[in-house]
Amino acid sequence: MRSKRRDQAMGRDFFKELFKAKNWNRSSLLVFAGALGLFLLLAGNAFSPGKSSRETVEPQITASETLYAQEYASNLEQTLTGVIESIQGAGQVKVAVTLEAGPQTVYALDETDRGENGSEVQHILLEEASGQSALVEMVWEPEIRGIAVVCQGAADVQVQAQITEAVSVLTGVSSNRISIAKMNESEGT
Repeated sequence: MRSKRRDQAMGRDFFKELFKAKNWNRSSLLVFAGALGLFLLLAGNAFSPGKSSRETVEPQITASETLYAQEYASNLEQTLTGVIESIQGAGQVKVAVTLEAGPQTVYALDETDRGENGSEVQHILLEEASGQSALVEMVWEPEIRGIAVVCQGAADVQVQAQITEAVSVLTGVSSNRISIAKMNESEGT
């Protein structure tokens, strides 16, 4: 019994000595804070709920969205080619447009206030002959990743500047995402 009391007293004395201000220097505080932070980080991950399969599912890109994105890029390439060819000194032109992703559809939502229980958000559904479908509020055009222009007159700096400005104004793409190169002599004939 006596040794147990002595061990308890020794344990208390150890912690009293440990937490005295004179024993803590700057490096000890940093090591302690780092160890505590690491412990809290690991403990937080251990007790956080895992992601459900519903949260990890990537949105599926449908064939119609892929086709729309290809048509969008093709139409944009044709428009840009026509405009750039009309710039004096550009000559024959080829344009390639790459897209970041397909179109993004925003669906209409109905939010119902549940008082103390929060609110509930649901998609607005329309009845159609083929079943129900969500009401589309807006469709965002695909985001353009970059535009490459190859033309005969690209060696002229003024022509390059005019092409860059025209492409940027028409598409909203910044000049650092527009590349202009001179066409091969064999391609231009």
